[in-house]
Amino acid sequence: MPRTRTYLAWAIALGLGAGAACLGPGRVEAQSAGQSADCQRYAQHRDNYLQTVGAGMEQQLGSMAAQRQVPVQAAAFYWGGALMQAGDTRTLAQLTLATARWPGNAARAEVAMTRISDEHHGDLAALLAGMMLSDGRGIDDPYRARAYLVDASRRGNADATAFLGLYDACHTRRVALN
Repeated sequence: MPRTRTYLAWAIALGLGAGAACLGPGRVEAQSAGQSADCQRYAQHRDNYLQTVGAGMEQQLGSMAAQRQVPVQAAAFYWGGALMQAGDTRTLAQLTLATARWPGNAARAEVAMTRISDEHHGDLAALLAGMMLSDGRGIDDPYRARAYLVDASRRGNADATAFLGLYDACHTRRVALN
């Protein structure tokens, strides 16, 4: 009799363990697949948004440089100074984003974007800073990226509110585990 109880206990334990092993990874894989899909969706929308905002400014900057017959970098430098003097932080943020694609310029542009947001309280600059800090090009900082997205959302930027939801769906578990 004791042998039967031991055998029965082992059989139940093995059955429960095997069942848990079969169910556990499936849920983890499904959760990982869902998070992966959320991250892909966030990355796609982020990259499209940055491309759209930056492309228009790149075109204007190229036209301005051609009209004045100066290099694009010189046109950006002088135009950026004029925008700072005028206090036009939205256009300055777009100009900074356009220069971020230049080789070796991503980290500098991210620092400039965060300064525009911090010093001039621009909602577009905060949104773009949050996106740039999560795009894998310059400095990647998920905590600061989320903080800038929250800041832009609180300033009333509807795009930031939408991107914050996408960002949280992708990064919340990863940030919580760090």
